[in-house]
Amino acid sequence: MRSSFFEFHVAITGVSTARANLEVLSHNTANAAIKGYSRQVPLQRADYPLPLNNGKGMVGTGSKVYEVIQMRDIFLDNKYWAQKCVLGEFSGKTTYLSMMETIFNEMGDNMGISSAITDFFAKASDLSTTANDATYRTNLIQSAGSMAQLINSYGKLLHKQQSDANIELSILVEQINSIGMQIVSLNQKILKHEIDGAHANDLRDQRARLVDDLSDLVNVEARELDLGTELNPNRKHYIVMLNGYDFINHYSMNTLGVVPRQPGNEHNYMDVPGLFDLAFTNNNVEFDIYHPRLKGQLKGLIDIRDGNGASANALQPTIDYKGIPYYMEKLNRFVRNLGMAIDQGRYLDGATISTSTPIPWITGHANGYDLNGEALGTLMFTYEGGPTEIDLPAMDNFYDNMNCLNFIANPVLLNDPRRMNCAPDPLQGESAHAVTLGFATIFNDTSLFREGRIKDFVTALNSGLGIDARQASNFQASYGDMTTAIDNQRINVSGVDLNEEMVNMVKNQQLYQASARLVSTINNIYDVLINRLGA
Repeated sequence: MRSSFFEFHVAITGVSTARANLEVLSHNTANAAIKGYSRQVPLQRADYPLPLNNGKGMVGTGSKVYEVIQMRDIFLDNKYWAQKCVLGEFSGKTTYLSMMETIFNEMGDNMGISSAITDFFAKASDLSTTANDATYRTNLIQSAGSMAQLINSYGKLLHKQQSDANIELSILVEQINSIGMQIVSLNQKILKHEIDGAHANDLRDQRARLVDDLSDLVNVEARELDLGTELNPNRKHYIVMLNGYDFINHYSMNTLGVVPRQPGNEHNYMDVPGLFDLAFTNNNVEFDIYHPRLKGQLKGLIDIRDGNGASANALQPTIDYKGIPYYMEKLNRFVRNLGMAIDQGRYLDGATISTSTPIPWITGHANGYDLNGEALGTLMFTYEGGPTEIDLPAMDNFYDNMNCLNFIANPVLLNDPRRMNCAPDPLQGESAHAVTLGFATIFNDTSLFREGRIKDFVTALNSGLGIDARQASNFQASYGDMTTAIDNQRINVSGVDLNEEMVNMVKNQQLYQASARLVSTINNIYDVLINRLGA
């Protein structure tokens, strides 16, 4: 049976509904400029009707707002996360490749290694007619020392980049864990607020923004499982996975940690000591940093730090990307080829010195004679802590120990240029000519490197790195555009349109005023009916 003041109830529900709508509109407008905010929409319906007294038909009881939801498309979120992680990968690669490009570009300018190489062979050419002049001998060996120091500096700069990438990897892991802990905290708050069936929309937005941030660091999968039962219907668990590994299971987090790489497990001969691998600390499960599906800044750092181009010369040729180890190995190949050619007069194409192919018309410094007519096997180039004279076959693998970090000019020659071997036989003595050893002709030997001459090698090295850097930059720009496009799609669904909110505001303002006028009208009717007619 209806109340005597039933009409008041119906009119007041209209006032309440309009007011609830206006409150949501106000909240949307206040957060319109907040990145990641999802527009909230009140859902309303007619209240449960009552049957008429005669049992024929029903009468409406007004309206009510039964739920406030957020406009969000999980499909677009997943698309955004998939693109964002690739963008993060190439953003990181672009940064490091640009720094590497700066290092190697210097090799090609007038102050870089090209200039030092040209100067060295020019000095060798000058010595060809003045072998008995100590000044020219000193100039040549000092030029060799300067060239070696430049190469050392490039190697050290690359080593520093690898060390920096390793440190950044540990910082990135801390960021991943920090985001994970915030998500776990929000999961707890969301479950607490939604235990009665409400929607913690603002907390859900905060959680989604954290997953957005996480997707820049590593490829993520996030989903919500409905574990509700008849007794406990409002029970949803939020799951986050990193590259297929369990990371967050609602209240619990599998913390990701860095694990110092153990000696003997290096991937490249020139790796900086103390590189990190990753593992989950809760269950000691190793995180495969070389998994082909891995993306994000984490992938970019790993490729740059460990990428050896799947070289057969690497200890573990598992990474196809051309990162710092790949370009360090290029420098190693350069100093070994140059050292072998100058000292032995041979190409670096055999397993040992004795099995390598001789360079036509080249004697090699270790095979020549000094001004005293002595053949001591003195080297022009060696490595730090290495021998200054060669003894075959005991040192047949000598050049395998030479690299861009330890490559030096022979200190014996730096201290006594007379020990420089410039003659192919002991009879020439003071009239020895460097040109007979072939130093100067090595500069234009087109078979010294796979790329051709020495300058061709330097040019190819710069060009290859430049291509890699431009490719990463182009991918960054391309995926940046795609990420922006998908984000715009998300904004079209979730964003607040102020014009639309203004229209809804006017509509609900009129509904509020109409319902309030209805209350006033009913009040006047009852006032007349009760107070005035009764008099």
